[in-house]
Amino acid sequence: MTSKPLALTAAALAAALLTACGGGGSDDTPTPDPTPASAFTKSATWNFALPDNGNSVCYDFDTATEVAGCSGAAWDLKVTSGGRSATLWTNSGTSGSGKGGAFGGPFDHTWTDLSAWKDATIDPVDGALPDAVYFKDTSKGAFTGSNAIAAAAFEYDLKADHQLYPNYRVFLVTSDSASADAVGTPGAPVYALQITGYYGGPTGVASGYVSLRWVDRAAPGAVHEATVDARSDTDWVYFNLETGTVSSANGTWHIAFNRYNVKLNGGDSGTGTVAGFVGATPAGFYDADGKPVVDRFAAAKPDDTDLRAALTAADMAVPAAANKWVVDVNHSALNPDYKGSYPNPLDFGWYSYYPTEAAGVAVGLHQHMLKANPEAAALVRSGEGNSYARLHVTEIKYAEADPPYAGTQTWSIAFDVQPAK
Repeated sequence: MTSKPLALTAAALAAALLTACGGGGSDDTPTPDPTPASAFTKSATWNFALPDNGNSVCYDFDTATEVAGCSGAAWDLKVTSGGRSATLWTNSGTSGSGKGGAFGGPFDHTWTDLSAWKDATIDPVDGALPDAVYFKDTSKGAFTGSNAIAAAAFEYDLKADHQLYPNYRVFLVTSDSASADAVGTPGAPVYALQITGYYGGPTGVASGYVSLRWVDRAAPGAVHEATVDARSDTDWVYFNLETGTVSSANGTWHIAFNRYNVKLNGGDSGTGTVAGFVGATPAGFYDADGKPVVDRFAAAKPDDTDLRAALTAADMAVPAAANKWVVDVNHSALNPDYKGSYPNPLDFGWYSYYPTEAAGVAVGLHQHMLKANPEAAALVRSGEGNSYARLHVTEIKYAEADPPYAGTQTWSIAFDVQPAK
């Protein structure tokens, strides 16, 4: 079963505006050369054997070499084995210590489309692209949405004002996803939480000040409120819902904030067992098609009676079982949700998976085998943050084995490289 993919091209542009609003310009901008030379002046091909399940290999497209141990900022692309499949990652965020990132969905542009680009920082249609359009790898969980900024608690730019608007959605947060039910168990409380704002600080209007309120579901009469300074573009603010205080990455925490991004202390995001669930969305914020109702967002205030009441409503949705809690997983723009359904071929972007013998007949593949999709392509920024490449998977070959899908896979990934200036 697939989930709705994120609108990542729109998200990239929105992220750029959120981090680079305002500014001025000059009317003396020189007329661009109508036929500029391409900045993609180098090419490289990475051929590698897919490692054992859970292991990774990394590549530096600037030097056209593999990087042992996938450490440091030198590597640019990581491939992690899933046994008979693989995922791709950039050297950024949750995946590495570098300054990398991926632009777009990444399959909003085909290899043919990207081959016409002259520069990875200039869209042929929309013009110059700010750094923020290259998305870092991050976590994905209950607070991840399908809108332009991938946020479940906010909508952006509803009135063409580059502002964030909270939707007062109620999230359930459990401290023990393995055993907690909707009410909570001794020692493992379940909290109901709303994010109610994004602006504050000394001026009252600075962005990155996240306001929240919450209750312990076992004691809903006590409503707690706090505002955290999450303005940093690189650091997270860790928060303990039990004590109502800021903690640290190595301390006791339930939820963490970085600008409008949210993660929970569990799964790939932390060592705890915290998980989340969307309990309710107050009425009127979205129409029947799921589109934001601008007037409702604009008029909403944190202390509106109906919005406060939503926090403790008795009829909100709850997980049907412990395994229905949503645990954070690491995510990259290079790994969208697959398309298709069994027993037909499943499209994972970079490759298609043929689950049955019949599904692979037309392309000469056996059951459980992969075939590269060479037209699927992406733009990525290097780990050093100063060079770029467009890339596509050109071939996946299998060594002879019985069964055929058990043969060692050899992947070929081709790059056109834009070196650092």
